[in-house]
Amino acid sequence: MSDLIYVYGIINENQTPPVFKGIDGERDAHTISLGKVDAVVCDVSQQEFGEEALQQKVEQADWLHEKAFHHHEALMKLYEYCTVIPMKFGTIYKSFENLERTIAKHCDQLIESLEVLVDKEEWNFKIYCNNEKLREGIAIHNPTVESKKEEIAGLSPGRQYLEKRKLSQLVNQELEKEKESFSTLVHDSLQAFSVSSEVKKNWNKDVTGRNEEMSWNSVYLIQKNQVESYLDHIKELQKKWEDSGWMLEATGPWPAYHFVALPKSEGTR
Repeated sequence: MSDLIYVYGIINENQTPPVFKGIDGERDAHTISLGKVDAVVCDVSQQEFGEEALQQKVEQADWLHEKAFHHHEALMKLYEYCTVIPMKFGTIYKSFENLERTIAKHCDQLIESLEVLVDKEEWNFKIYCNNEKLREGIAIHNPTVESKKEEIAGLSPGRQYLEKRKLSQLVNQELEKEKESFSTLVHDSLQAFSVSSEVKKNWNKDVTGRNEEMSWNSVYLIQKNQVESYLDHIKELQKKWEDSGWMLEATGPWPAYHFVALPKSEGTR
């Protein structure tokens, strides 16, 4: 039974990737020449990575975590030495012919993507907020809330009671507006340092494991000579706004998952 081909990523033909153990933990990863690009791959057995076997394996949390972490670590090693188009975890081809056919079909697209990624880094950026702290500030300083308070003060005692109950709802509404406005303003300022950006879905607290709420999640492709300025800008914003209940977090650099169009792998199962 012939081996399968596990693909980590695509690099230019003139680059030399580091040597590392493949996802099976036994054989070394290596490159396959595919014209003007190379694929960084490792051979894997049908017994462990065949379609039916893999479906069973991914249901095992320990195995999945170990292999997904290996895939990520391998891409980080490649990223240190090469411009790389990262493949998704579990990209497997049945044969060299299937891999070669897919790459040949998308070769121009891959070469263009590699050119775009030269001397650039992907950075993730998140904004977290302390809702209670922000709510306190809005209750005191927000013009709309202040106006409502003045309106309530001029009402009869009975009407005041009813309107004060609505005031909390108004504060919550203004809180959501404030989070959207602040996050968008910060994002706009960070785009000045990037060549491309993407806004992603916010994660809930079950995913982040944090007490603070995530109010923004985005990713930027940044020229390497702009990264220091990008990070300095975030530090300045954090220092300016942390007492108000905002937490700004940049992580990276990461393999550029978000800024390349990956070809569909017709040759995989």
